[in-house]
Amino acid sequence: MWIGDTLPGRPLCPQGTECKLPRCMFYHEISPSQGFVSFDNDTTRAPPSATPADQDQQPARLKLDFQASPYYKPPQNIAALPKSPNPLDVEPSRTVASPKSPPPTRDEPNAASEAEVQVRLAPRPLKKEPVNYVKRTTLLKALHQYMEPFNAKLRRAVKLEYQVLHLSPNLLIKLAVDEEETIAKEHCAVYENVMKQRLFALKKMKLEQWVKMRREAIAQENGNSSTKPVVKRVISGLKKEYEVMVLRELKATKQQQMAYDVVTEMPTEADIAAASYAQELAFHWEVCDRCHSRFQVFPERRQRDGVLTTKDTCRHHWGKKFRPMSQPGQPLEPYIMRCCNEPVGSPGCTVGDTHVFKINFPARMALVMPFIETPENKNVGMDTAVSFDCEMAYTTYGLELMRLTVVSWPDPKPLVDVLVRPLGHVLDFNTRFSGITAQQFLDAKPYDPENPKPVKHDLRIVDSPMLARDLLLSHISPQTPLIGHAIENDLNAVRLIHPTIIDTVILFPARGGPPFRNSLKNLAKWHLNWDIQQGGADGHDSYEDSKTTGELARFRLAEFWQGLRTAGHSISRSGIIPPLSKAPSQPPWRKNPMPQRPPPGNNPSPPMNFMQQPPPPGVGSSFRLGSMPPPPPPPPGPPSPPSEAPSAPTMIGNEGLAASDGKRKRWDDYDDGTRIHKKAGRDSRE
Repeated sequence: MWIGDTLPGRPLCPQGTECKLPRCMFYHEISPSQGFVSFDNDTTRAPPSATPADQDQQPARLKLDFQASPYYKPPQNIAALPKSPNPLDVEPSRTVASPKSPPPTRDEPNAASEAEVQVRLAPRPLKKEPVNYVKRTTLLKALHQYMEPFNAKLRRAVKLEYQVLHLSPNLLIKLAVDEEETIAKEHCAVYENVMKQRLFALKKMKLEQWVKMRREAIAQENGNSSTKPVVKRVISGLKKEYEVMVLRELKATKQQQMAYDVVTEMPTEADIAAASYAQELAFHWEVCDRCHSRFQVFPERRQRDGVLTTKDTCRHHWGKKFRPMSQPGQPLEPYIMRCCNEPVGSPGCTVGDTHVFKINFPARMALVMPFIETPENKNVGMDTAVSFDCEMAYTTYGLELMRLTVVSWPDPKPLVDVLVRPLGHVLDFNTRFSGITAQQFLDAKPYDPENPKPVKHDLRIVDSPMLARDLLLSHISPQTPLIGHAIENDLNAVRLIHPTIIDTVILFPARGGPPFRNSLKNLAKWHLNWDIQQGGADGHDSYEDSKTTGELARFRLAEFWQGLRTAGHSISRSGIIPPLSKAPSQPPWRKNPMPQRPPPGNNPSPPMNFMQQPPPPGVGSSFRLGSMPPPPPPPPGPPSPPSEAPSAPTMIGNEGLAASDGKRKRWDDYDDGTRIHKKAGRDSRE
């Protein structure tokens, strides 16, 4: 009788206990004498006698996962089934009393509910495959093969802290597949080289290094990693004094500066006077830079109530609009706001205390603070370059300078980092982007010229933007490369016209060209793998932005110098040396065109090479080419009249010797200079 035939719900078997079929389709009852079902094998055995002493002892080989019924149940995912009362618990048992195994506790893991997702040892498909699938599979299997010995050593380790790091075979496969996928995404161009370097590192790795790597991975997954991420710097392949020399080659041209609204010329007096007259006619009515509504500004406060602006609050979106990525084959998604993911045109998600405005015209900027050109500075050497960044806030005079940071280059050391007291009354500190709070601004100590070294958590304040500009000018000259991101905003904040600028917006142009531009945060992540501007509502850090901008310039410089080296350039203290002119690849006489075959007909033949002259008439077969000088050319005469049909050339000889190898060859010579081999039947003029 087959064990599966004991399931209820079928008609009773007519043969009863005498049924001999191993797979009977009818229902069979199990009598006490037929034995219990054993899960250790497929046979049945008689139960032991039910004595009181035996009832207190658990059978050694009895493994029943049910509580009241001995019927066989196929294994299934119990966690996925709805909880319902078991009808078998209510019905009286049809078998003899059997020892009941205790129900499993909740602390014991359920293998069915916590089953791992099986991972195949195969590369995951990518949009851009670095190499073909076969090579990826080969390298992945090699990576997994190098990981297996370390995992086996952890399983056999004596120390408990090593044993807990052991991975199941499926998790080890997942680890190898994840690492291969990461390398394929981040190092697509040099995937094969990076994979081979990783395999070589695993081959030379010791168990302690593997344990350290596993602990760091576990700590990173739990979010409590104690080690700070290592910031990798760009390797340019140049000495520091040569980096500035090559950096000057990357300066923005005047056309590029004008395309990105960089002020390159001083506003004229006529333009400044016209801007002043227009401002008086407008009675200081401005357009809000956030909600685009019109409001009036009172630079020196309104006399009757002392307010600075009209219309108290400003409801706006602080983020920019963007279009989400749509699925392939689906229509384009509508534009939404990055700050709240609401559609464009929806009510603002942020309410400001007042409206704010920004001045975009150089003539109006010069009304508040005049522009100047960078003066000469003998204290600054030719091997100096700086990176700088400005933080601005909204005042009654527009967007004004609030913090100035100057960092040395290529080593990012702070030279200047001060807060700036603006000329107008502050309307909004713009903390989300400037990182400056009202409390920080009010508690700042005055700047001390005797102790100019900046302290990050104790920024000093200068009394005017002009003084901050003087601090910047003390570190630069007109020939000093000034590095910045969207540098036109920073130069406008300090009202400076500088001839040598390095703008990362120009070095890394956006796909759509100007006025579109890539953000500094994205450029740092794409090219440096740096995560910056993570403060959220706390704002940006101008020192961090300055350092990142300088490193992006070094990244582009390294690519530029690599191209020059490939082209054969070199560098010395005198400058960049172009490659020397290459020697001619062939002798000059090879450049002369070889004589061509004369055209057929009775036209006069062109001058022939000495080795191509036919033997003179009447000379026998013993004549050797090159044994006598060529005959003089015939005297010029009147051209022959054209004939209706060209006459056939006349044969003048029938045998000769080749001058090159001395072997005897037969040919037919014609008066037009053509020589035909009799045996080969082809032209032999060589």
